Amino acid sequence: MLQNKITILISFLIVGITYNAQTPQDFGKEIVKTLASPSFFGRGYVNNGSQKTANYIENKFKEYGLKSFNNKYQQYFNINVNTFPTVVDLSIDGKKMITGKDFIVEPVSGSSKGKYTLLWIDSTNFPTIIEKMKSMRIGSSTAFVLDQKGIHNKDTLALFQEFKYYLSSLGPVVTLEDKKFTWSVGHQNAKHAIISVLRTKISKSNKEITLNIKNKFEENYTSSNVIGYVEGRCKKKYLVFSAHYDHLGMMGQDTYFPGANDNASGTAMLLYLAKYYSTHKPKYNIVFMSFGAEEAGILGSKYYTENPLFPLEKIKFLTNLDLAGTGDEGIKVVNGTIHKKEFKKLAKINLEKKYLQKVHFRGPAANSDHYWFTQKGVPAFFIYTLGGIKAYHDVFDKSETLPLTEFTDYSKLLIDFLDKL
Repeated sequence: MLQNKITILISFLIVGITYNAQTPQDFGKEIVKTLASPSFFGRGYVNNGSQKTANYIENKFKEYGLKSFNNKYQQYFNINVNTFPTVVDLSIDGKKMITGKDFIVEPVSGSSKGKYTLLWIDSTNFPTIIEKMKSMRIGSSTAFVLDQKGIHNKDTLALFQEFKYYLSSLGPVVTLEDKKFTWSVGHQNAKHAIISVLRTKISKSNKEITLNIKNKFEENYTSSNVIGYVEGRCKKKYLVFSAHYDHLGMMGQDTYFPGANDNASGTAMLLYLAKYYSTHKPKYNIVFMSFGAEEAGILGSKYYTENPLFPLEKIKFLTNLDLAGTGDEGIKVVNGTIHKKEFKKLAKINLEKKYLQKVHFRGPAANSDHYWFTQKGVPAFFIYTLGGIKAYHDVFDKSETLPLTEFTDYSKLLIDFLDKL
């Protein structure tokens, strides 16, 4: 009996030592692996992946002892999104294509099912195709292939894009991609399917395409922002860390977008800082804002700035964390040219402590959740890491290939920066 008690005690001690020895990088990898796993469905709008992620973050906030505003961690809002929750299949002359690798459906795609004869439209016939189409027999079994290769005039290219949406009212449309696919979230849907196919997978010799693509337009989909804070010694001002937790979701039942770097990594950093400050009492209140619907048009942060839980003028500074998974070539600071004093502090700390290779600056940009705060006059940075993997908005942004090599030093830089603020 005594021996069993000693064994149990030793086990508890080992677990405690292991837990305490966890580095920021280890913490980050654990969170990223979880959030980028199939069980979160790409943190989008299929299988309620977005809300499952929000609940996960809320539970972490509770675990770390963060306080909530108005006794609620989640701030709900509604959006319209175009989704593909069931079937996304494509074959060319009987050869099945791989979703996300050989082709993708465009964010605003509608539904199409059946076999279609290919009608190729390119630089050779585009100038006259509209007139020709009047005399051509185009029925419900025609799919249009739009090939813009060789078209360089900007006005013509713009017209080509407009023509794509016109054709999608008549039948399915296929566009060609030369390199790799990047996806986003759509807010409307066309009448028929719009698909992008790798150029190497289709040619003018192909005759037929078989489609089974079903979209579902979600009106008033409920998303949420997850917000908690650590109370500081001085309660008059707030420092804010923000990061969006959502990603692109799924394309059919079998293909999902992991979003390891974008933005499971930024969420991991947000959670690490929340945990850190829960045991290191700060001078000011520190608020942690995890936004939904960033990929749907930075809508979560927009909603928050229009419905703040405390006066925006009380925010001393906001630091938005997105794409935090690399850092081999340092970091870039959006709004660095606006808030020069704060940028110099950040760059000076990095120079003295030698955390990262370099701190780069750039001007304002409407490319993440900091934007709406900037528009409201709140001092804000958006920081993202540089170097490393190039996967972005595709099926290859996986936790297995995201090393988080600079995660620890990056976290130290952020903590030192906050101390200076």
